[in-house]
Amino acid sequence: MKKNILSLAAIALAALTGITATAETRLMSFNVMHCAGADKKIDISRTAAAIQRERPDFVGLQEVDCKAARRSGGVDQPAELGRLTGMQATFAKAIPFQGGGYGVAVLSREKPISVFKTPLPGQEPRVLLLCEFTNCWFGTTHLSVAAESERVESIAIIRKTLAERVGKKPVFLTGDWNATPGSTVLAGMREFMTVISDEQCRTFHGFRKHAPGSNYCIDYIAVDAASAGTLGVRDAHVVPDVTTSDHSPIVATVFAK
Repeated sequence: MKKNILSLAAIALAALTGITATAETRLMSFNVMHCAGADKKIDISRTAAAIQRERPDFVGLQEVDCKAARRSGGVDQPAELGRLTGMQATFAKAIPFQGGGYGVAVLSREKPISVFKTPLPGQEPRVLLLCEFTNCWFGTTHLSVAAESERVESIAIIRKTLAERVGKKPVFLTGDWNATPGSTVLAGMREFMTVISDEQCRTFHGFRKHAPGSNYCIDYIAVDAASAGTLGVRDAHVVPDVTTSDHSPIVATVFAK
């Protein structure tokens, strides 16, 4: 992986932001639809392989089943995805489901220093998961699909949570936000976060069953606005995978300027 050569001033800045001067950090967000593919089969190995191909350092996962959920055969999907990818798995339950749990998860190369979870509104309740690491915070969420008002309310909770819970480290937030780039929801998010993923891509394809106009960008990777100016972004794209899930993975690589 090509390294970025920085001045001494930039190195000092990198030390303050927490992203090292010589390393790049690869971020991913992926709504895995409980590891069910276009063939309707739940195949956790296929999902793990799709993640591994991108070699991420941090992954935000949405729509994962935990432990005894019957449709997933009682498999603890976050733990198994962690095992198959060689990463640490952290799960946050949004709702009880079929005897187990359903929610979001973070996969990481590093074990989290601390973990914070908070509920978010929705006719189907949602959750925000934040994990603290040596050099940053990384989190994920899956905002309500039912109503824009619930998503807007969630944005206010996320903003308040970040203001109260995190310090000076960069905060990366990922997820399926069920909102397009020009929406009121994204406008609210942009007041305190900067989207660094490709907003021109189509992240939801629905296994191409829907009309072309229903394919749109609703999955994002963002960094807190205070840190955005200190970081460079490269290779932000949607992964051309339309078989592993009804969403495509999205990735972005960041580095200290």
